[in-house]
Amino acid sequence: MNKEIETKEYFNDLNRIKEAIRQNQNKAMVYVNTQMILTYYQIGRIINERKTWGTKYIQNLSNDLKEYGKGYSTQNLKYMSRFAYEFSLEEFGQQLADRLIPWFTLVEIIYKSKSHEEILYYINETHKNGWSRSMVLNQIELKAYERSLIKPPVTQTIKSDDLSKELFKDTYVFDFIDKEKIKTEKDLKNQMIDNIIKFLQELGPGFTLAGKEYKIVTPTNKEFYIDLLMYHTKIHCYVVIEVKIGEFSPSDLGQLIFYVNAVDELEKTDRDDPTIGLLLCKDADKFVAETTLKNSMMKLGISKYKLLEDLPLYLEKKLNDVK
Repeated sequence: MNKEIETKEYFNDLNRIKEAIRQNQNKAMVYVNTQMILTYYQIGRIINERKTWGTKYIQNLSNDLKEYGKGYSTQNLKYMSRFAYEFSLEEFGQQLADRLIPWFTLVEIIYKSKSHEEILYYINETHKNGWSRSMVLNQIELKAYERSLIKPPVTQTIKSDDLSKELFKDTYVFDFIDKEKIKTEKDLKNQMIDNIIKFLQELGPGFTLAGKEYKIVTPTNKEFYIDLLMYHTKIHCYVVIEVKIGEFSPSDLGQLIFYVNAVDELEKTDRDDPTIGLLLCKDADKFVAETTLKNSMMKLGISKYKLLEDLPLYLEKKLNDVK
């Protein structure tokens, strides 16, 4: 390539990048993150036009952009290039323009995800749930995307437009549980409550704890204790969670149904939607679970909990079944 032409094109690129930076610096501060990422995307596209020029091109750009701050380091320019490479202009406008998240959270997602679909999943979930960067990294470690590919065995009476469908996952992963200390269901509940913040994060947004071993008293003065009673602030209903340390048995569902109906009778107000029930067990046969829930008119779910060390083998088996 003619050196004079190459130099001319380089300075043309540099001026285009500077113009993109200047234009977006003039936007209102409320849009700082949005405009910054839009700028980074524009810069990444310009860099990718010169991908055959090698790394020295990016190093020169970084040196010539120092006047605009630390955001234009060689490494960050490489991040911009990868970002722009990952998304076409059309997809950027359709998928990301209205759901941008902090830049370095976005970078972590792009570099730690194994596929484009996984990147989109974590971007959407981060935007929807307001996850911090550390929470996103934790969800990636807990294989949230892979687990989302497994359909949970829940009653089909939950319609696709019903927000309560989002409550149920095939598997919940508790990385804070010390399995050496779990001898009874009470031990498991205690560890969940001792790590309540992580437990609520794994359940998903909107959950609040109403009580552990929550006592309900019938009109005939009989006392019963619900393992965990939650309230969901987005769906506006109680969620009964029963915990079993063994494999799901159809007989387990009778207790859950009783508690759900009892909470509807004794705790629910006119402002609350019908109570939901979730049975958490160590394992569940898909046929047994779905057959037990078949034709149920209640919102009930059966999900498994796994410890972090059990997750890889479980996912390998389940995802092979999905294919």
